[in-house]
Amino acid sequence: MVMLFFASCGKKGDPMPKGLPIPGGINDLTGEVKDGMLFLSFSTPSKNNDGSEPKDLAGFKIFKACGSCMGTFEPFKDLSLENRKGYLIQDGKVFVYDDDLTNGFQYGYKVYPYTKKGTRGDPSNIFTIKWEKTPDLVRGISIKENDERVELSWQKEEGFLYNVYRYDDNVYPLFPLNKTPVTAPYFLDTGLENDKTYAYEVRKVQAKEGIRREGEGVKIAATPKDMSPPAGPAEVKVEKKDGGVLVTWKENTEEDLAGYNIFRISSGKAEKLNKEPLEKNMYFDKNIPDNRYISYYVTSLDETGNESGPSREAIIIVKE
Repeated sequence: MVMLFFASCGKKGDPMPKGLPIPGGINDLTGEVKDGMLFLSFSTPSKNNDGSEPKDLAGFKIFKACGSCMGTFEPFKDLSLENRKGYLIQDGKVFVYDDDLTNGFQYGYKVYPYTKKGTRGDPSNIFTIKWEKTPDLVRGISIKENDERVELSWQKEEGFLYNVYRYDDNVYPLFPLNKTPVTAPYFLDTGLENDKTYAYEVRKVQAKEGIRREGEGVKIAATPKDMSPPAGPAEVKVEKKDGGVLVTWKENTEEDLAGYNIFRISSGKAEKLNKEPLEKNMYFDKNIPDNRYISYYVTSLDETGNESGPSREAIIIVKE
């Protein structure tokens, strides 16, 4: 009887300690070809097999099989939730890459969750892919920096789509800025912060047999700049005073206002009167030319150096 008992108890897997919660299975393991590498992703278990919360989840063990030995899965990576190295978690999904791949080989992957006490959960679904060469680098990338925006353009090649990525605070971007691959050879990124440098990558995408394969990216930096001038000064008035002419105008309200420039027109020629931007919305001109009448106009400047267009001219008769 003892011999029959042991004969019927062949080993089918690692024994699970009784009474310990087993992490729930992973059934959405998948992969994408991005940046010339394979990115695996899967959801973290939300419950244990008994329905309890997975409070003691410690990490995930990933196994990999390749070539003709698809039946033999070898340890590939151990993702510890304590160390948080070599992978990313975003929106409840784990992302990890594999860059050790050979063209023409078939690869398979599966994942096991495990607890702090070493209890291993059920294996995930198996994801398989035949690795093929990814697209080469994008050519002819250029940028145009504008006010709170950056425009990227590049050389278009037939048979390819494109993804555009932006590094925020030097964090590797998992997803492109574009919701779907771009067909045209340009992309406009808006809502940026002026005078802040952003790093971008443009990558080629090739769709084949229902799979999109994305090549490595070409990185380029851009710094949007304030190119919007302040409003031109309004309500310019002139008044003849003893010893000269007083010019006043309504004060601008822009937060980045640096000051004003004032110009005098006499005999058909405009002359800038101030060397440095004026801080106050007034100017007293002591050096009146020997003309019957003269006129003035004012411009405003911001801290970046953008200058508004001229205000309306204000004319004054200085000789009767």
